[in-house]
This record gives sequence, structure tokens and C-alpha cells, in this order.
Amino acid sequence: MDRFQIKTEIYYGADSMSYLNRLDGQRVVIVTDAFMATTDVMAQVRQALLNAEVTVFDRVKPNPNIEVITDAFMVFAGARPQALITLGGGSSIDTAKAVHKIAQEQGMADILFIAIPTTSGSGSEMTSYAVITNELTSTKIAMASEDMYPDVAILDPLAVLTTPPRLTADTGFDALSHAIEAYVSTGHTDFSDAMAEKALHLLFEYLPITYDDGKNLEARERVHNAACLAGMAFENAGLGIVHSLSHAIGGTFPAPHGRLNALIMPTVMEFNAGNLRVSGRLNPTALRYAQLGRMLGTTTATTRNQVAGFVGLIRHLRRDLDMPERITDLGIPPYEFVAAIPQLAQTALHDRCTDTNPREVTVGDLEALLRFLI
Repeated sequence: MDRFQIKTEIYYGADSMSYLNRLDGQRVVIVTDAFMATTDVMAQVRQALLNAEVTVFDRVKPNPNIEVITDAFMVFAGARPQALITLGGGSSIDTAKAVHKIAQEQGMADILFIAIPTTSGSGSEMTSYAVITNELTSTKIAMASEDMYPDVAILDPLAVLTTPPRLTADTGFDALSHAIEAYVSTGHTDFSDAMAEKALHLLFEYLPITYDDGKNLEARERVHNAACLAGMAFENAGLGIVHSLSHAIGGTFPAPHGRLNALIMPTVMEFNAGNLRVSGRLNPTALRYAQLGRMLGTTTATTRNQVAGFVGLIRHLRRDLDMPERITDLGIPPYEFVAAIPQLAQTALHDRCTDTNPREVTVGDLEALLRFLI
């Protein structure tokens, strides 16, 4: 028996922030970062919480570590809130998830947990996962618990309207990688496939628009919805070694997660599809890539060419969004990267995302993939 679940209630579209009016008279803690605390979006949240008792923790940092989570929990515990709101991107949401998990373990029950994503990428508002950085070992730890699902997600397109183009591309490629990896993972189902396919349709149509014209509210809303759909897909299906490698590299070198995914994705897709130059029957993963290519309009004579065409679509979109094609494009010195490859491969091998990659991998495979990025 299998299971597909969506535990988070979604409010989306215009005026969705008005949901917060329900918290009148309650004690509320907001977890966010220093920049987001000064934005119009925070002002909108504050206005909706005008009649609530609000405490703000605004010291979230990218790639949150144990120290940040501890500090956030101390503020949370001191406020004794009835509701926890997280406002921001994946780092803020992951921090709040960890705080909520600790609160549950400390017997603090019945705390309404609300996620308001301000980027369209991580899908973290729909998942039970949080990624925490262990700075002592330079690794990223993927936590998972049903206690970390937000109760409510608010998808307000106005919350992402001012996202700059670079961040739009980074987070958009993160969502794209979620959808593609979920579609070919060993845990995919008819239900996760439906979410992933719709997310890809929306991203290929609207992500370039949001990159070129960030004020296009319709495009912003559709990409925001796509990121959420991709989150639903991978929460239920799992991911693959795009994320395993990205987690390993990002734990060692200062590079944005979505940008790393964009760099890694075509290489991993070609690996998972097998050698397309060898005649014979294509593997199941290649056939699924071909199916996505057909869905997105690639017109080639053979299924083999449709696989290559789909990988080509990813590379073309990557160029259109000015994303990196080599590790040096991220400012990582090649000699430092080469020296780190053995440890990066070991870290990626033991990442939980590797378990659902459609093709089994060895340390040698991962080392070869990493070298191909130079």
C-alpha cells in the first residue's frame, strides 16, 4: 500500500494575506531575515496582524545552521506564541520548521504554523523537509519529520513581485529541478507525476517572463504556484543526485542552491538516461525524459532524439536566464574544487536524495560527474 498526502492548506492569489486577520488577539512569532523584516511585504503582514501580539526573529541567514535555529527557538519559547509565521525563502522556512519541531518535542502543542514564501523555488511550504548546515563538518543535513509540515501556506504573488532577476532565476531553476527529479525518481506515482508535469508547463511558459519582466503579476503568480506544485511532487516522490551533488557542493563552497542545480542538472540527466549513442532499448528514465520533451513541444523523429532535445531545452533555458555552465562561473577556484571532489562524492553518496535517484550510483560515478562540471 502506498500513500500520497498534501497536509498543508493553501491560500493563494489576491488578498490571500488577509487570512492572517484570523490571528487577532493571539501571540504570534514571525521568523524571517533582516532584509525581509524591512520590506513592504512585512509591512503588509504587520498590518494584517495589527490586533495580534507580535514578536519578530529577524536573524535568519542563508544556509541556516544550528546556532541560528537555537537563537530562533529561544525567542520563540520566550514569547509563548499561539501561532508561528515564517516569512521568506527556503532558509527562513527551514529555520521555522526546525523551531516548530523542537517546540513539538518540548511539549508545546497546538501552535498554528503558517508559511509565507517570498521566493518561488524551494516549495518548502509544502514539505516535511528542512536542510540545516553543519559548519563543523561543512555538510548540509536534510531533516524530515511530519512535525515540520506547515499547517497553512499563503501564496501571495505580491510577496514575490519585487524579487530581483538573479534570484528569480536561481529559485526558478530550483523549482524546475524539483519537478524533473520527482518525475523520474524511483518514488514517482501518477499523483506526483501530475504535479510535476503541471509545474514544468508553468515554469517553461512563465519563468522567462518573470526574469525579463518581474512586475508581470500573472507570470509571478503562475511561477509561484509552479514552485508549490513541484514541492508537492518531490515531497511524495523524492529527488535525485542533482540535489545530492548540490547539497555537497553548497556545504563546502558559497554558491546558491538553485544556481548549483542549474549547473548540475543537464549532466545528471544525461547520466541517468544512459549512453544515447549506443543502439538498443532506452532505459525507463530516458523514456520518461522523452515524454517530458514531447509534452513541452520537442519535435524529433526518434525517441532517442527527444531525450537529447529535452536536455537541450534545459540548457537553452539555462542560457536564457544567464545561469552558470561551469563551476568556475560560480567563482569557485578549479584547483580547490578538484581537491574537494573525493569528499564531495562521499557526501553526495550518503545524501538521502541519492536513495531515490533513478540510476544507482557509485562514488566513482559521482566523482566523474563532479569532474565534468569543471
